[in-house]
Amino acid sequence: MTGSEVTLNVTTDVQNTYGVSAGISRVQLKAYDTTSGLMIAEKTSDAGFLGIRGSGSVSQTIVLPRKGSYRLVSTVFENGQRKGQGELTAYNLERLTPDIQETGLSISDIDFLVKKVAGDRATIQTDIYFTNDNRVPSGAFDIEVKAKEEDARLLADKQRAHVESIQPDATRVSSVILSVPDQYNYVVEVLVWKNDTIVKRGEGNVRLRPGMQVAKDTQFVTKQIETSKFVGEEGYQPGSYTVPVTRSPGFGAPLAFAALGALAVLVHIRRQKP
Repeated sequence: MTGSEVTLNVTTDVQNTYGVSAGISRVQLKAYDTTSGLMIAEKTSDAGFLGIRGSGSVSQTIVLPRKGSYRLVSTVFENGQRKGQGELTAYNLERLTPDIQETGLSISDIDFLVKKVAGDRATIQTDIYFTNDNRVPSGAFDIEVKAKEEDARLLADKQRAHVESIQPDATRVSSVILSVPDQYNYVVEVLVWKNDTIVKRGEGNVRLRPGMQVAKDTQFVTKQIETSKFVGEEGYQPGSYTVPVTRSPGFGAPLAFAALGALAVLVHIRRQKP
């Protein structure tokens, strides 16, 4: 599956339920767009000689656009005559996750540590916990971390880092240093890049000037924080290291996806008794 196309493997089971097959059976598969009714793809394959109460199975692949829904119609012919037909519908193909995005990576947590405050700027270390939920190593990947002012969404800082491969069911922490103006609130976005494609997103919040409600429906005020009091201890260096698996919920919403396996259509050939 790519970003714009989906390859479906459609299996048609053919069975001669009565009599003797008179020749080679063929299976014709067609895909129709459920909105326009137009035929989008077609493929024909041999099912072989079924004989007396014989059966066969034909697997066919068709490539469809990764959007919309499609009616799949499988028709069995014998000696050019139609003998049976079956159909089903594949819905909402745009909900399928492209193969390039199925990394098994999840962002299980994001921590923020103030490293330094100088003048009107704060240096913040962002620790991102990546967990590999897949059964194979994740492979190396790159991350891009952005700090955006919460209200205006203006970009305050942006950094990139490389993360080495993560073993199955393991968690690795990758740290990035951001320098931002003090006394603002920020949304920190994490983008995971692999093969020039964004395959995962997550975000967290840093509030250097949080607000509070003084009284219900009355007044909203901001509270000034002395950021320098939160400067972390010396010796805590940014980097990338592996930690035991953590299953706590993170900032990144789970990527919803639908899985579509092989489609099966059962077509019976019924023949009149001679």
